[in-house]
Parts: sequence; structure tokens; C-alpha cells
Amino acid sequence: MHFRRLRFENFTITIFTAHAGEERICPPSELTRGLTAADAPAIAHLLEGKDDARPLHTIPVYTKGGFEALGGDHAPDPRPAGSGGTQFVRGIDNYRLRATEEGSEYHCITPKSEKPVFLQRAFVSGKSGDTFEVEPGNYLYIAQGTIEMAGRPWVGPTMLEITKPYTATITDPMMGAKLWR
Repeated sequence: MHFRRLRFENFTITIFTAHAGEERICPPSELTRGLTAADAPAIAHLLEGKDDARPLHTIPVYTKGGFEALGGDHAPDPRPAGSGGTQFVRGIDNYRLRATEEGSEYHCITPKSEKPVFLQRAFVSGKSGDTFEVEPGNYLYIAQGTIEMAGRPWVGPTMLEITKPYTATITDPMMGAKLWR
């Protein structure tokens, strides 16, 4: 599996590209940085009764091909292109991603912080002409594609810190994620 990194003020983005069948072992320290349900009250209800589930510190955006999440005794969980924003993982002691197609790609957003932090996240995608709202205090990661916002184009991959409410217009099919506390 090949990777490249992009560094922004508050985030590091790692873009992984894989051949069909390649696996990446994701160590718990990378995935969760020790987060528990108490660190992610917004999703604590999703973790109830799932003793092997932990909130994710990292935020994935699957852009090409597809992956399967493999962990614990659970059946493979498909992660197709055009999805992302996963909030938690199960079976973190043996968690890995396996590419299901040649040239599969995902972007892993890692917050830069001294203490682990859980950010709320929502996958964002659309075709030319679609719009979506962003609010102050949000971050917007554009993995691929182009949007127009505040009178100017933004081309992925890029990370934006939102300081005013905006309506973003997609000008080239895009995928990304909105992040907030």
C-alpha cells in the first residue's frame, strides 16, 4: 500500500492507495488514541452494548474502489468509494482495511492535538450544481472535486477552516467531510 501525506495547520491527511487484496493493519493507537465513550458523548449511545467498539480519532474518506474493514469476530464491513466519516470501529486490537479493487484509495484525516479529540463528522459529496451548508466552527475537507464558496473556487485535496456561514456550490463532482466539535 502506498501513501502520501498533506499537512495543514490543524490536520494531517494521509492518502492511501492500494492494489486489490492488499491489507493495512491499523494500530489502536492510530485509530483511537485511547478515546472512550466518555470522550465522545455525541455517539455514546451508538457504542452501548458493543464492548469492542471505540470512537475513532481519525476520519476516513473513501474516494476510489473500495475497502473492507476487518476486525474482531465481525463479518467484513464494506467501505465503498463515495463513503466515509466513520464514527467508531469494532475489534480495534486486530483492525485492518483490505482493498477490494485495484487502485482503491482512501484519505485518512488525523487531527493534530496534544490530547486525543473526537470530532463530529459528516461525509459530504455531490454532483455539479449541488449545494450544502457549512457553519462557523466547522472544518471542510475536500478530498477530490471542486466547490465554489465565498466567491472563489476550492479544489481538493484541501482543508478549510470555516469562520462564517456559507452555502458551498459543487462545480466538479466532489467528496469530502465536514468536521466539528
